[in-house]
Amino acid sequence: MIKFIWPIYLIYLHTVDSTNQYVKRRNRYMRNWTIVWSMNQTKGKGLEKNYWNVEKGKNLTFSVFLKSINLALDKGYIINLLISNAIHKTLFFYNKNFWIKWPNDIIFMNKKIGGILTENSIYHRKIHRTIIGIGLNVNQMKFDENFQATSMKIIFNKNFKLEKLFYKLILSIQKEYLFFTSYGEVFVRNYYMNHLYRKNQISYFYNNKINKYIQGTIRNITKEGYLVIEENHNKKLYCFSTKEIKLIY
Repeated sequence: MIKFIWPIYLIYLHTVDSTNQYVKRRNRYMRNWTIVWSMNQTKGKGLEKNYWNVEKGKNLTFSVFLKSINLALDKGYIINLLISNAIHKTLFFYNKNFWIKWPNDIIFMNKKIGGILTENSIYHRKIHRTIIGIGLNVNQMKFDENFQATSMKIIFNKNFKLEKLFYKLILSIQKEYLFFTSYGEVFVRNYYMNHLYRKNQISYFYNNKINKYIQGTIRNITKEGYLVIEENHNKKLYCFSTKEIKLIY
């Protein structure tokens, strides 16, 4: 049995619309490190209201509830970083070709295997509570052709025990949170930057600010979580929020 750093309070649901929505409706009564896990999430959402469609009983879809974290508003991106790191470290154990795609996806060989959605509550101009929704493709074999997706089973040609992988992920998240509280933002950023998908590689993006495709290279992320891209045509650095830029390839 895995020994956790902080006690967890697990709520298992056979079916739910969204684990994040479930937590939002009830978090007033929830304790720190409450985790809601469901085998059948019918209306899971990702970033920018994209839906996370999965087959019943074949993947991991769960939400982690944290409170009293007291992060400055401009440091909310750190939550995405540490959760991305935790998932990446868990999967990196199995294969070294997993990458973190800004801001919060996990990629294997240019295909998405996992994603994160964080929803924060503000109190006295600080992030006081956060709900972290996590989806990981595990034993599913078929995906919508419109999505470049993969799963653990497709990659490794074997079934994975969902419960075992679930508890590994929770422990990894707790470790990463401990690293952040002990060593600070730089520690978390360094790992994230070292495993950032397509960093220092020429890539194509769609720039929503000017409604056109651009060619550039990912160089960094700012201390507020914006993506820093060096445009190829003028070698200047530009910063983008998640709504302003989309990586094409």
